[in-house]
Amino acid sequence: MSNRNFLPGLRSSLVSLALASSLAGVMAACSSDTPTATQVPSTISAQLPETAAPATDSIAFYYDGVKTSIKITDAAVLFAACTLNTGDSTKIVNFVNNTLKAGPITAAEVTGLGDPLKPAISDFTGDGTVNCNDAAVLFAAVTVGTDAAKINQFVSGTLKVSGVNVTQAQLDSFFAKSTPTPTPTPIANQIVVTPATLTLPSGSSQTVTVSLPSQPSGNVAVTATPSAGITVTPATLNFTPSVFSGTVTVTSTATPGTTGTVKFSAPGYDDKVVNVTVDQSSNLVVAPTSLSIPANGAAPFTVKLASAPTAPVTVTVTPSSPDLTTTLSSLTFTGANFNINQTIEVSTALGATPGAQSILLDAGSLGRFKLPVTIAPTSTTTFFIDPVNGNDIFPGTAAQPWKTVESALDIAKPTGFKVATAANAGNDVVVTILGGANPEIVGAPINTPTLTAGSVTVLQSPSPKTFTLVMGIKALTLNKGYKLQDINITSGVNAAAGAGAITITNASAGLTSVNIECTATATGAGSCLLVQGSGFHTLKNVNVAFKDGAAGVIGIKGNDANVALNIVGGSVQPTSNTAVVTGILSQGVLTAANVTVDMSANTHAKGSTGIEFNGSGSSVTGSNITVTDNAAAIGVNAKGSNSVVKGNTFTASGNGIGIKGITNLPGFSLADNTFVGTFTNKAL
Repeated sequence: MSNRNFLPGLRSSLVSLALASSLAGVMAACSSDTPTATQVPSTISAQLPETAAPATDSIAFYYDGVKTSIKITDAAVLFAACTLNTGDSTKIVNFVNNTLKAGPITAAEVTGLGDPLKPAISDFTGDGTVNCNDAAVLFAAVTVGTDAAKINQFVSGTLKVSGVNVTQAQLDSFFAKSTPTPTPTPIANQIVVTPATLTLPSGSSQTVTVSLPSQPSGNVAVTATPSAGITVTPATLNFTPSVFSGTVTVTSTATPGTTGTVKFSAPGYDDKVVNVTVDQSSNLVVAPTSLSIPANGAAPFTVKLASAPTAPVTVTVTPSSPDLTTTLSSLTFTGANFNINQTIEVSTALGATPGAQSILLDAGSLGRFKLPVTIAPTSTTTFFIDPVNGNDIFPGTAAQPWKTVESALDIAKPTGFKVATAANAGNDVVVTILGGANPEIVGAPINTPTLTAGSVTVLQSPSPKTFTLVMGIKALTLNKGYKLQDINITSGVNAAAGAGAITITNASAGLTSVNIECTATATGAGSCLLVQGSGFHTLKNVNVAFKDGAAGVIGIKGNDANVALNIVGGSVQPTSNTAVVTGILSQGVLTAANVTVDMSANTHAKGSTGIEFNGSGSSVTGSNITVTDNAAAIGVNAKGSNSVVKGNTFTASGNGIGIKGITNLPGFSLADNTFVGTFTNKAL
């Protein structure tokens, strides 16, 4: 905060301030060290003010019509130095960044301003003395604007500085323009560009006219220099005395929301800089155009192209934060499927921090679309289960945990009623299973309640997948809002045709990072894991091993055309060699990514199918699929039109069909997938 940031040579009312001991009412609560988090409430609010800060990060103030300016970070450094009565840059940086929340700044930004205890500022309070109160007013003005009521509220309510009450007239004498700002006069020898500013959707172009201000006496070369993400064609315009105007095409593939520039320059002429604001790509059709997801939640969106491409287009999918994950990392569009929606589901982590995030879709020359994602705040209620030391008459705390998962999922039991009641009040309930490898043998079928609000997640921590829920011959049904995570499940249910040993009935219910073993599936068309209920269902890192006890048994089944089945990671395999079965069957749209399907596991050698889908617009990508050594075996049976099977590895050991139904895969090429071993047919 040296005089390079303030008006040099200010008159007597701008006095040099050697900041002294403390702010009244502030330093009484502060030690000589930087305040800790526990000290903050009695001194300065750790939260940003309710009133929004101005659009710019600096403010101008005037004296005798002469303007000087100060940045918000400079004002924060001044106030911090005063409050702490120190020039120690480490303490000042910590106070600005962590207490005032006005950073981030570095120590170099403090030392670069000179001695923060000796700046020159105005007597904003008008009391004849320049002190810490004036530093507080200046920081408030940069933060909330120059309205007197807002400044007084900020100084007393947020900064906790008492005795300051400035009037609007006082502030206007410094912050209102005392002389009109003149309209900028065109530079006589500046290159002329029309239009002078551009707003471009990412992946689009606009023609601009470039001219010299007057006829030149000789040849002149005008060069265009764009910033990152912007290109100009041609990069140079060669003018003559007879032709001194022309056009260039400005193209942007930058991220939406950013601003770039194009500088036009020529020897003997003043440069002209054109600002370019980048909007969302109009070549990508995204619906919805924003998402709001609670922690430990998920929501889908769709993507397609606005028009047919001349060559295949790959769209990469990149979350802005580890708090977000997507089911697909890329999409591929061709002239045949460009107008078919491809679905991506966005999931949030269990402990995701509420706030603004995004998903960036990058289609190369077609531009980018930045999908805003808001992680919504949630109210979380936590209970605990200890299979060894717990008791279902306990309150369910970490000190006095419950004993059984079965009771926690049964609304007829006191523990299950307590869980469902908390969820239906709008809470996201987390039931944590403590301890290690301690199986629970259930005594009755589990059919969870159907929630009207909130959610229930039962998971094991800190030793995931060491607890096993032993269902025996009892069916497990997860209804709306109920999820299981990081556990093992075994089932001896022989599911009837069209039924499942484990059933998910709603898109808000589900499984994440769960190992399932079905030991008794022996009825044709019965499933180990059955997914039903319209909507977008996600199974993430779910491993299913199922007994092939009868022809037609299915490992994972999406039950009807209204079920959009999304499988990310995980694996499916048979456990014996009894009958022809199917690993994954989706009657609706299937999105399978990074899944391992091994139909040759455990000596299985029947003419079985790894994956079969019937929904139009399905995709199988990045997966490993092993077919059995049988001429009738199929890796992927593509029955849904306008679908994609790409980036997978198919393995065979003499017989079998890698992919069947390539007429439903527009633009299909054998090179799209890797084939290892010998097949009867790689694709047909």
